[in-house]
Amino acid sequence: MARGRSPSQKTRILVWGRAAGRCQYHGCGKRLDGDLVTGDLAKNHAYLAHIIASDPGGERGHPVRSHQLADDPENLMLMCDPHHREIDDRAKIDRYTVEVLREMKRANEERTERLLENPNATPAHILRIAAAIGDNETAVPLRDCIEALRPEFTPADRRPIDIKIRDIAQKDSDPDYYPVVINALRKKIQREIDGRFADDDLEHLAVFGFAPMPVLIELGRLLSDLSAVSVYGRHREPTPGWVWPNDRDPLEFTCIPGTTDTKKVALKISVTADITDDRVTQALPDDRVSIWEIRSSRLGASELRNKDDLSRFRELVGKTFDAIKDQHGMGVELSVFPAAPAACAVEFGRAWQHKVHPPFLIYDQVPDQGFVVRHEIRTSTQTDD
Repeated sequence: MARGRSPSQKTRILVWGRAAGRCQYHGCGKRLDGDLVTGDLAKNHAYLAHIIASDPGGERGHPVRSHQLADDPENLMLMCDPHHREIDDRAKIDRYTVEVLREMKRANEERTERLLENPNATPAHILRIAAAIGDNETAVPLRDCIEALRPEFTPADRRPIDIKIRDIAQKDSDPDYYPVVINALRKKIQREIDGRFADDDLEHLAVFGFAPMPVLIELGRLLSDLSAVSVYGRHREPTPGWVWPNDRDPLEFTCIPGTTDTKKVALKISVTADITDDRVTQALPDDRVSIWEIRSSRLGASELRNKDDLSRFRELVGKTFDAIKDQHGMGVELSVFPAAPAACAVEFGRAWQHKVHPPFLIYDQVPDQGFVVRHEIRTSTQTDD
């Protein structure tokens, strides 16, 4: 059977435009339009490669669809010469299936569109942290992260920085869970992030995560010295995702001071739920404790809707740390009781300043036990190992 017709000029222009003049083989991106710019088309480095061959007897050919799709831009990829030969190598035809090449084309064109839709967007590296919370497994889809970045940022790398701590044998209710998880977190941050900002390898960091409160607060502490950080929160309504809805009146955050005549202070973070004083005194019995509180004007897991709300929360946390130090001294015995969204937990840790603010213990709610101390943020060393 004869080969299908050659791609029309219109089809060629569409394929070239969607590929931005670069090879669409995964990981290549070689520029192919150099000779087109000079007008010397005879030395054009680009090849239009069929996914389903235009010849029914060719690689990935089909008795009917080869002719139907011969001039379809959805069936054509822009390729450099080596990769055009690679995908049509008969010895590798099982590797380069129709499905594989279609996904390669889709991913390339989607990434090109993202990069070009806002040429002034800041490149941001995506940091995802996923940990089991109780019996619930967590995950942060990459597409949701990319959607949340627009239009201010664009992905700086197709591979996110992932901190996956879901496979640790212990549950977050086990005493050994937090030392193992936090040690893994610190090592990952040191390996993947520390120094890369100084070397200009990382321009901006976008943080997405699910994890227990103490882990997220520690993550924030590790990122506290990096100003170019944006923290995102997951929203369930109206559509599940990580884009800030910005659809409600701003939240107001208030610091309610405690008494000043003691060295033992408890700081309640009441954003998603109310924390009664008796729950604090049950965790800190037999001692006189000054109970401070950072409280949201509306309580609930879905109330943090605006990006600016998170900025105001972080600013107030910093001022609260300063006020506690001023009134109780750097040697204050500070304990933190959080009931807040994940994004607030990260920003709480970022607001704390090493050697400026007092150390503190982090308590977390444990079923049938109440609040239990889980981690300590110290002014001494960054790591324990």
